[in-house]
Amino acid sequence: MALANFDLEVLREKIRSAYKTDDPVLGKFREYARRLKDHVRPLRPYAVNAVSFVSADGGDNRLTFNPAVVELVRVVDSRGNQCALDAIPSTIRIEELEERIRADTQNLIGPLQRLCKEVGKSLRDISYLIRSLGQPGKSTGAIRCYRDIVEWAVLYDLVTNPSIQWGGDTILVRDGLLRTKSFTRESFPVIDARLRAGVAAHAKRNVALSLVGVAKQSAVLSRLAVALELEETFHKPFPCYAQVDQDIEADCYNFDLTWLMTYETSEPDDSGRRLYQSLGQMFLAKFGDRPFDPVWPVDVAVWQSRSVDKILGQLTVDAQQGFPIPDYPMCIQKAHDFAKLTGLEVEILQDLLVQVMCEKLTPEQTEKLLRMKYLGQSITAVRYKEG
Repeated sequence: MALANFDLEVLREKIRSAYKTDDPVLGKFREYARRLKDHVRPLRPYAVNAVSFVSADGGDNRLTFNPAVVELVRVVDSRGNQCALDAIPSTIRIEELEERIRADTQNLIGPLQRLCKEVGKSLRDISYLIRSLGQPGKSTGAIRCYRDIVEWAVLYDLVTNPSIQWGGDTILVRDGLLRTKSFTRESFPVIDARLRAGVAAHAKRNVALSLVGVAKQSAVLSRLAVALELEETFHKPFPCYAQVDQDIEADCYNFDLTWLMTYETSEPDDSGRRLYQSLGQMFLAKFGDRPFDPVWPVDVAVWQSRSVDKILGQLTVDAQQGFPIPDYPMCIQKAHDFAKLTGLEVEILQDLLVQVMCEKLTPEQTEKLLRMKYLGQSITAVRYKEG
């Protein structure tokens, strides 16, 4: 039914009636915005070596020639270094994925092996979500979880690997917040403890290594966006930031708060263990110097939050160079540029997949498959792709 056939007056009244329930919610979030406004602080730039790492999006790294589907898991840093590379079939099972942490196989992923070895757990034990690999309807989420775990393994390697020595002030910027559901609540605290130890080891060499996570969106920013605008919380002619109190953050989510809890805010269980899935303290930051510049959710490692003025000041220098996304960390954008594959590169990799498929075929069958690939293309699709 077209909109022209609606009775707009009746619909307006129904929308007005429905909104009455949410109006008090907006009032509450405007109060949160006013609280944040009272604690907005300016950011001063500090020079730093900013390094980011990115796992390319699954859609950009999927090779398909039905029924074969191969997922590329590739993490690249902002200096152009390939930190991890894997190729897995969409039907892979967890037993087969365990080969990635075995030193005697060609499928070894170095950073992932180090993480699992030092945490003392297999991939099956380190994550609940990854166990659904190979199950119909659940594999896509499990592969997404595996990408996230590999990305965390790269961060772990950059911080704790004794062969990687940073010089001067360095800030490691994760594309995403410093929290995750990919690891079990028992595993994440071990990773957190080793990351803290790795940062402390660098500090003994007079190297300040800081951990930051930056997201383009979050539930906190989405829920607060209207209230922040109405209250003009960040409408300042200079870069600024404000800490998000835990009660405000918790009110923006509707699921298990272990994703919000850190070592400092969690309570020990009966056996004395602290179970949590976050190591970040959330801030909202505006890196631009104009009132209407974008605001981003930023996690700073909670144990480094006392140095937040300096850490976010360092990130400001990098973000103000951001392009094509203005006032967004340039190191993340560089890592994205290195990680993404162009159309031509994907075509070349697709050809590699077809070549592998042909290895066990007879010459006659190979000819049929190649004919199907190159002569069976949709003429319409090719026409508009080239246009």
